[in-house]
Order: sequence, then C-alpha cells, then structure tokens
Amino acid sequence: MSSSEFSFWRIFRLIFVVFSLYLLRDAFYRWDGFRYYASFVDFIPSVALVSILWTLVAAFIALVVFVSLRILEILCKPVGLRFKFEYLVMFPFVLLLSTGVVYGVKQLYRPEVSFVRSILLYVFFASIFLTWIFRSKARRLSDFIEERITPLVWLFGVFVMISVPLVAYHTWLKQPVEKKSHAISVSLGKGEERPNIILITFDALSARNMSVYGYHRDTTPFISEWAKNASVFKWVEAESGYTIPTTTSLMTGKRVWTHQRYHLDDARRPVKGSTENLAYVLKNNGYYNMAFIANILASVDALGIADSFDVAPLAVEFSNPVTLRKIVEKYMYILFGEKIRLYNWIVKEDFILGEYLEVLSRDVYTTTVPPEKAFNRFLEIIDSNPPEPFFAWIHLLPPHGPYLPPKPYMGLFNSSSTLNSRKSQWRERDKKIFMYCHGQISLQEIQKIISILEARYDEFIRYCDKEFEHFISQLKRRNKLEDTVIIISSDHGEAFRPYHVGHGGEFRENIARCHATQRCCKWLYGGGLSEEITRIPLIIKEPGQTQGRVINDLVEQIDIPATILDLAGIPIPSWMEGRSLVPLLRGGDLPSRPAFSMSLLRNPARGQKITKGIFVVWEGDYKLAYNTENGEVMLFNLKKDPYNVNNIFDDKPDIGRHLLELIKENLKTVNERIGIEE
Repeated sequence: MSSSEFSFWRIFRLIFVVFSLYLLRDAFYRWDGFRYYASFVDFIPSVALVSILWTLVAAFIALVVFVSLRILEILCKPVGLRFKFEYLVMFPFVLLLSTGVVYGVKQLYRPEVSFVRSILLYVFFASIFLTWIFRSKARRLSDFIEERITPLVWLFGVFVMISVPLVAYHTWLKQPVEKKSHAISVSLGKGEERPNIILITFDALSARNMSVYGYHRDTTPFISEWAKNASVFKWVEAESGYTIPTTTSLMTGKRVWTHQRYHLDDARRPVKGSTENLAYVLKNNGYYNMAFIANILASVDALGIADSFDVAPLAVEFSNPVTLRKIVEKYMYILFGEKIRLYNWIVKEDFILGEYLEVLSRDVYTTTVPPEKAFNRFLEIIDSNPPEPFFAWIHLLPPHGPYLPPKPYMGLFNSSSTLNSRKSQWRERDKKIFMYCHGQISLQEIQKIISILEARYDEFIRYCDKEFEHFISQLKRRNKLEDTVIIISSDHGEAFRPYHVGHGGEFRENIARCHATQRCCKWLYGGGLSEEITRIPLIIKEPGQTQGRVINDLVEQIDIPATILDLAGIPIPSWMEGRSLVPLLRGGDLPSRPAFSMSLLRNPARGQKITKGIFVVWEGDYKLAYNTENGEVMLFNLKKDPYNVNNIFDDKPDIGRHLLELIKENLKTVNERIGIEE
C-alpha cells in the first residue's frame, strides 16, 4: 500500500495510539488522588474498563474520519483534489500547535474568556488551511510517525485484550462476600409496639437558610407550620462538610476519624461498616428497612450497608438526566457501578470526552433529580403493604447545586433573568471569581453574583418544602402518620459567605489560593467547615405529638442514629459514638459535651495515622478550628460572631488552649487505635 493511501486500519492505529497516550497520562494523574482512598488492586479494574471504552471511542472516531474522507474524496475527485494519508497525520500536530498558541494568547490578554466552541471552530479550520499550506512536509512526518507507533500499537493493544476478561470478571463473575449476622434481637414487652421511622435528609440543606430557623426569607412555610407540633433542635453540627463522610456518620453513629471515610470519591467501606451500622441493628430487631437515595455518593451500596436493607433502588432511578454526559453516566452506573470503582472515568468532567460531551449537551433549566421521584417511589412501596415496623431513609439531592427549582419557584426571591440554568450558574460563577482574583472586577460585583446564587438556593429550598408538604399529605391520606416517627435533617449545609467577608484583601487572597489549587473556593460553595455548612436542621415529630418543643442544646449528627434506636426501644450499641436525644425530647436534660467536625481530604488512605486535616470543636459559645498542616488556629465566639469572621484566639488564650487540647487528645487516641479495628 502506498504511503499516501489511507485505510480504516491506518487511521485507527494513529488515533488509538494518540488516545492511549492521553489515557496513560490521565491514569498517572488520577492514581495520585485514587491512592488516598483505595489500593492499586482496586485501581487496575478501573484502568481496564476505561481502556476498553476509550478504545471503542477511538474506533468510532476512526470510522467517522474514514467514511468522511472517503465521501470527501469522491466529491473532490471531479475537481482534481486528492486527500493523502500524510495530510491526516500532519493535521493533529498543526491543530495541537494552533490550539496551544491561541490558548497562550488568550491567557496573556483575556484570561477571563472561556474557550468557547466558536474559538475552537476557528482554530479547527485554520489548522486545515495551515496543513494544506505545508503539505509538502507531510510525507516525511507521516513516514517517521508510522514507523515508530507500531510497538505502541502492540503494547496498548495487548493491554486492552487483557482488560476484557478482567472487566468481565469484576462485572459479572465476581461474587460478593457474604456477611454473617452478629446482632442480637431484643424482645419487646407486652403491649409495646415499635414505631415506623422515616428519616428524610436533604442534600446540602443549611439550617441557616430555613425560615423555620429564623431565616429572613420564607423558604420553609410548611415545615415551619408542621414543626409547631414537633421537636426542633436549633444547634446541630454535622461531622464534616461533604456527603460521603457525613452520610457514613449518619448511618454508623461514628465520627469521621473513626469510620475513616474521608474523601470526595471515597469508595472504601467504613471500618466494620457491614455490621456496625444503624440499619443492621434495626433489621436484626425486626425492622423492614428501605432506602431511597437520590445521590450516588450516599447510596447504601457506596456505604457498604446494602445487605442491611430490604428495599434499595439504584440512585440513578431518581434522576431524569437530559445532558448527553449524564445519560451516558447513568447507564454506566447501571452496568458497572459498585462493581468497578471508577466506573465513570471516561465521562468525568475532567476527562476530555466528558468535557466534550458537556459542551455538546444542551443546557438544563430545572433540576433533573426532583425530590418527588424518591417520595413517590416510597409511597409505591407503602401501597404494597410492606412489613411493619419499617425504617425508611429518604435522601434527596435538592437543594444541592445546581440550584434549579422549577417554575413558579425560579425567580421567587430574585427576579433576575441570570443564573437560571446549570451552565450559567457554573460558568458565570467561575468566570467572575477568576476575574476578581485578577483584579478585573470589584468585590461588589462578585457579591452580586453570590447573592443571586443564594436566592436560587433559597428558591430550591422553597420547592423542597412544597414537595415535603405533598408527601406528608399523602402519608396522612394513607393513615401512616399515627404510628410513624418522621425526622428531617441533612448531610451538611451550604455556604455563600467567605470567612473574611468584611476584608476584601483577604477575601481575594483566599479565592486566588483556592483557584490556583483547582479547588475553587470549596469553603465558599460547600466544602469547608463554616457554620453555614456544618449547621444542619434536625426536626423530630413523634406519632400523635401535639406540643412543640425548641431545644437549644448543642448536639451532633452522630446523635441521630442513637436517637432512632432509642425511639424504637432498642439498646444503643457501644460502638456508636453518638448519644440518644430522647431525654431532650421528653423535656429533660443531657450533660453538655463538645462536638467535633473535620475535613480529612489530604490525609492518606485508612490504616495510616491521621496527620493532615482541619478539625473543628464546639463547646459553650465557642468554636475552634485547627489546621494540622500549618498549625493555624482560629477561635470564634458564635454568639457575637456567627459567621466566623473575627479570630479571637489571642484574646482568649485559656479557652483557645483548652479547645485545642481537646482536639489533640482525641486525635491522639484515634491514631493509637487506627489499624487495630480494621
């Protein structure tokens, strides 16, 4: 075959090698984060799966290119134009070089401008023109490349072939490890009946944005009315600022440093999680357990407690994905989720295919994970008369971002026509933050964007409130309120104010630091330990309760599972670190004790001592934050400084040293037992 002729195989070889080299680079990058929460043995099946899928994408693109060139060849033949294989080899290099030049110029003169489709289109056609201009050099380049890619074709090809049986084994052949029951059932006395229990958690719902907690906007009108005959806890602190550690604490009653699930994509099971969890204890004491979890990160499979539930639909069943990337991700989860760790590697937002699918997808103007889907699925199960007593955990994704309530809620608290779609919320936010970091816009301008985002968040909460009202009315119609405890809470909150909202210079420094590390203000949008993020709601309504109660005691998220067991008349196991709040529900008292929260994202995988992290402790009116990496300590008086602006550690050294010692002593105890309980 002439070196100027092209075929599908020659095109595929070239694309396959380029794609494989990109994947190799990405694998090293992804392993750097994956090793924090899983082993190399867990990583290999993920690499195998993405290698197979990426090869299929390469084959598809090669086919499209081949067919397109054949059609062009036929169309251009009458006018004497001829396409040669060497032009095809040269074009990617010209395109890459042109893109790099344009990107460099953009970063130098207009860094706030995103790389939109129009710019990429101009670069594409310019590269075609440049390839034609320098076509005389293409033959030598083509021969040089073809000679040297052959070993790489064999190397990457063999790995893909080995990957096929490996993925097949993990997907269809590997059997889950059977877990033996060790719980002891407890018999009830005569005349005693255990109540049904429904735990409803809203993802990223901050107590400070709920009108039932005194917020200035009427975000929860129904919950406010419903809670008049319930017990409202005013001061509840979450165990962390992320879904994975907080939902694990919610189901185990353990702090994050104990269950050891730290990370944003942590696919490990909690320490002793298969038996030391709330649902397991309930199940072994006669409860029929159901889970309706709309967030994949909080699914009972991800938490390693699926065996303790009798009903647990897949999280993707509660979504209506409309973007191409989300549709692909949904079906990948159905096929490979919970079997292969990084099942969605190929469509992640930071993988090139995911980026392009996102660009090609149409915008979204309303939530694709409506709360009514999970509520309605629960009601369907109830209509089939499941065994009682039952425990149901319903975890809803709203009001987690993007903040896209449907009409008539969108625009209820801010009539601005901006930031009303998924792409506009993320792009505009990131663009404005970038511009502010580079001094191109004022503090007031970025605060305007944040205020609109918070309004959208509040509108989302109002939508959730309405759907909860409808859910309660459906339970009432089915006569399920007379013997059911209903609990409202969340995994963590959301934040729209930085620590240094009053100090422009520090605000800019914090944003710039976050942006430079590609963490982009996690403390501002849900990743830190500010009060907006850690202060969560907790409202408990018992069967037949007619008198409301407001409880101001400091309590923790890990107290919720212990309280559920106590309400069910089941002894609280010693491994739960939380305590029952039932005495407070009955008008009694509990001894005060400090509460803890932590972010351990930079700490290595479990089994190793905790050396990196941010820890927070609350006691009395004070909150202390401690960063173990740089030794920074901040102390706040929550009564005088609810948004954690003024560090008073130097003004209150005795209180500061006492709270700091609490963290260090507990951390020392935790590190002494790490590895022993595995």
